[in-house]
Amino acid sequence: MRQLKPRLTMLPWCRGLTIIKYISIFGHRLPITGYMALSEDILHFIWKYRLFALQNLCTQSGNSVRVIHAGTHNHDAGPDFLSARLVIDEVAWGGNIEIHIRSSDWDRHRHHHDKAYNNVIMHVVYEHDKTVYREDGTLLETLELKQRISASVLPKYREFMSGMWWIPCEKQIHNVPSFHLSQWLSRLLMERFEYKISIINALLDQQRGSWEDTCYIWMARSFGFKVNSDAFEQLVRCLPQSVIAKHMHSALAVEALFFGQAGMLEGQMFDDEYPQALQREYAHLRRLHSLQPMNVAVWRFMRTRPGNFPTIRIAQFTALYLRSTQLFAAITDARGTRSLKAFFDDLPINPYWLTRYRFDRPSSPHGTQLGESSVDTLLINAVAGIIFAYGKYIGKETYIYRAIALLEDLKAENNAVLKRFSALGVRASHAAESQALLQMKTFYCDRKKCLDCGVGLQLIKHNE
Repeated sequence: MRQLKPRLTMLPWCRGLTIIKYISIFGHRLPITGYMALSEDILHFIWKYRLFALQNLCTQSGNSVRVIHAGTHNHDAGPDFLSARLVIDEVAWGGNIEIHIRSSDWDRHRHHHDKAYNNVIMHVVYEHDKTVYREDGTLLETLELKQRISASVLPKYREFMSGMWWIPCEKQIHNVPSFHLSQWLSRLLMERFEYKISIINALLDQQRGSWEDTCYIWMARSFGFKVNSDAFEQLVRCLPQSVIAKHMHSALAVEALFFGQAGMLEGQMFDDEYPQALQREYAHLRRLHSLQPMNVAVWRFMRTRPGNFPTIRIAQFTALYLRSTQLFAAITDARGTRSLKAFFDDLPINPYWLTRYRFDRPSSPHGTQLGESSVDTLLINAVAGIIFAYGKYIGKETYIYRAIALLEDLKAENNAVLKRFSALGVRASHAAESQALLQMKTFYCDRKKCLDCGVGLQLIKHNE
């Protein structure tokens, strides 16, 4: 007898949802049911934004339901939505909502033994497969959404989750109204500031509340321009400001401290007079202050432009410090973008670097000052963040507004991520928007958190 080979017919958006609509054998369609894991996140989203038919709502026991308030989404332990308000069978109820794929998940998660779930007023499920009860023995009203979900929601969600695009909504983002996109970017900018604040506050705790020491480390990391940010932080952590302050009368001594602690003067036989002088000076200062240099191998020169070599960046940072030992005070006292930019202009960098990118390696003459784009990068990534964090810390909105105004006054960054957004029709008009887009790409797009994203929300809710 010939073996029968069933042909499975799938719904067009079946991945992650209903897998098989029917099985076909010799032209006869036999309906079956089967489900892959349907994420509760999408059900939370559907309930939160009421993306289901609201007319003639009834629980499985036949009681009418009106949703007055869906509740507050709870991301911690306990019921999924708190303080919801419903009218069930013409009786007003206030309490919590629990959401599951199936009714039986209530028992599987052992909520029927948990007193904390006795204040759940309704169980919202995709599919009802079992009558369930609270811990106190009372019947839990259940609302099934299976036949009520908006036809566009699940297919669009599946498209976002299963697509292999650069960002999940790559083919749709241009459809988001500019007003909604602008509102979302404003919120993302605040998120980006909050993200930086968490790092700055951690540094502040480590530095026992010293904003100057915190700014010293924070600014040094930015001078590493990503490639050498960790190395720069290691450098300033092993070179306390208190040591530098004792030798501010001598530029050579300060330069020797920075290059010496960077490990760049160790075990070298230099031909040039300048590094020889640094070496002699550092040998004395090292003994005087019992200093221990870092491993020079930490610094990265490979795949880095000469102008971004750590030797040049250390020379620039040293010159910035020679200009003012009170970096934090200078930054927070400055008024306006022009004043902040001027702080980074005409730094007193040793002339040796006009014809060198590395010790003992002559090069053609070149500039040593920070370029306009480098200054903008420092203002965006370091200065705005420290000003915003300080404003939050002392509760003065003046500094917060100043940080935001600074970003709005600077040109948008120009990197690979922002070029891709621009190609999709999303162009940042200033640094505040470019920072917001970077936040969205890292914390939403890359993690496929479309249900938490303002763009994803608009596309899923309104793509009828």
